[in-house]
Amino acid sequence: MALILNMETASERCSVVIAKDGLLLGQLESQGAFDHTAQLNFLVENCLKQCNLSFADLEAIAISIGPGSFTSLRAGLSTAKGFCYALDIPLLAISTLQIIAEGIRNRIPNPIPGSLIIPMIDARRMEVYMGVYNYEGGLLEYPKSIIFAADNFLSSLKDTGTSLYFGGSGADKLETHLTGTTTHFVKVSNSAVHMYRLAEKVMRAGEFSDLAYIEPFYLKPPNITSPKARVF
Repeated sequence: MALILNMETASERCSVVIAKDGLLLGQLESQGAFDHTAQLNFLVENCLKQCNLSFADLEAIAISIGPGSFTSLRAGLSTAKGFCYALDIPLLAISTLQIIAEGIRNRIPNPIPGSLIIPMIDARRMEVYMGVYNYEGGLLEYPKSIIFAADNFLSSLKDTGTSLYFGGSGADKLETHLTGTTTHFVKVSNSAVHMYRLAEKVMRAGEFSDLAYIEPFYLKPPNITSPKARVF
């Protein structure tokens, strides 16, 4: 049980939540898109003020570790590491897809036994990052990158006969391709408001990340190109 600062920076908007013993105390979200470097510290400081707390009160930092935007993930993790080093408190790394899955699960009023939760993150064009979870939150299929044009992917989902719950920024791409009575689409944002209970479980389990070696979970290597040669 602990007072944990949760930070989600994997998507276009960053958000922070402060929770104690798994209970939400305060939350804030950025208004501008992809402005994490400028916004994150501001959000943290104001959320602490909102809760009448100081940095010294924090007992752990939880960070969304990816997959997601390369630049945004780096900005979030470097900030989280800085806080942990300065305060000498543990870092808790939470899968971004697991955070979305938690948001989907919280929006299913009457789940059918055996239902699958499939969070998706938009990876541009017709590609998404996805994972498969059971309703209890257990990971059934390791996160991977898929392209919707692959017919075998769509066919395998249609043939399961299991209730499927999709959500996240990548799910919109699939909605027009996959329909049926067992297919459901849940509108859920990628937000720190879905991660604080997950962080509390990680804290209780003592699953702390090594500050010296932890890196963002990109799933795919960054697409880095060499600069064009200058002509003088």
